[in-house]
Amino acid sequence: MAKAKRERQRANREAKREAAQPIRELTDADFDRLLVEITVRTDCEHASTRSTPDGLVLTRCARHADAGGGCPVDCSSYEARRIGGLGRGT
Repeated sequence: MAKAKRERQRANREAKREAAQPIRELTDADFDRLLVEITVRTDCEHASTRSTPDGLVLTRCARHADAGGGCPVDCSSYEARRIGGLGRGT
């Protein structure tokens, strides 16, 4: 068998094993986490931005990856962004 075919077969076996795993039931706490007020804090040291090829700018928190779209308003990891060698921004 060719190497590429063996790799495809292995990937298919892994996908089947993964698909056989039970899906966890969602709780009210899961939904509450999704409904948290989120804002984009561009002045935070942990805010990470990325541009897509079609021009869309995506911002996310590097510390709390599950908080899609930015940082929670009451983020405990908030730190003012450093500006070059000048220290922290105002």
